Amino acid sequence: MPMSRTTCSSGSSSAIRTLACAVLVIVSILPIPAVLSADGSRVILSQAQLFSLPLPARTRALDVLALEVAQRTSIETELRSRLVSATSAEAYDSPLLFLPANGPLPPLGVEEESGLGTWLRLGGTLVVDWQGGGGQLEPFRASLEPWLAAVLPGASLERIPRSSVVYRSFYRVQYASGRVRAVDDLYGVLLDGRYAVIACFNDLLSAVERGEGGEFRHEVVPGGDEQREEAIRLAVNLVVYALCLDYKDDKVHLDFLKSKRNWRLPGEE
Repeated sequence: MPMSRTTCSSGSSSAIRTLACAVLVIVSILPIPAVLSADGSRVILSQAQLFSLPLPARTRALDVLALEVAQRTSIETELRSRLVSATSAEAYDSPLLFLPANGPLPPLGVEEESGLGTWLRLGGTLVVDWQGGGGQLEPFRASLEPWLAAVLPGASLERIPRSSVVYRSFYRVQYASGRVRAVDDLYGVLLDGRYAVIACFNDLLSAVERGEGGEFRHEVVPGGDEQREEAIRLAVNLVVYALCLDYKDDKVHLDFLKSKRNWRLPGEE
């Protein structure tokens, strides 16, 4: 079952790739038509619901992120997020699932392992967001790789280089931010040339979340407002990446970035 995704990857048809990438190249200059999911519906941000792994519900943070994405990009979003079981048909309406975690990950059941693995291989992107304390970070990281290997046999969690399109799918992001700044890098699982799993260890969603009155619910340390803005930009990038993969690796977009923003890949003169 195909994902609802606007994709500019190398496997897309030439006509779709040319149109989508040309539209997105000028996103920072002019108002453009909405980038919609393949069936024409609004994008719904979703949290993975795994019965073998009770998780804190972060749908309020996803609601706020959906609003940020709608206001900052041309992606039309539903402003009410949802919990989605990885074994349900609903998962295939979502190219992106968030998985918040506040402790080491226990093994999943066979059905959930198989369902999540199939969803990832068919094009889904899973964002793992560590939300626990610093003292539990290393046990969580130690549990994450075998947990992912059970879902995607042979999977290896690796540092995502700063030259990756993940850091520049919409904004040029300098580091992996969040409510805290414990680990400056994102980590991911590379699958068929894309990061099917992206892990952030800085409590990303808490930096985005607002209360009912519009106030931010969590203090961001140590960088305050500047760090929070970087976290919001990173979260927006992850949504754009899940919808449109590698369009900013296209030569036309690299040339645009270099000429208009004095932008260079790491290591370039």
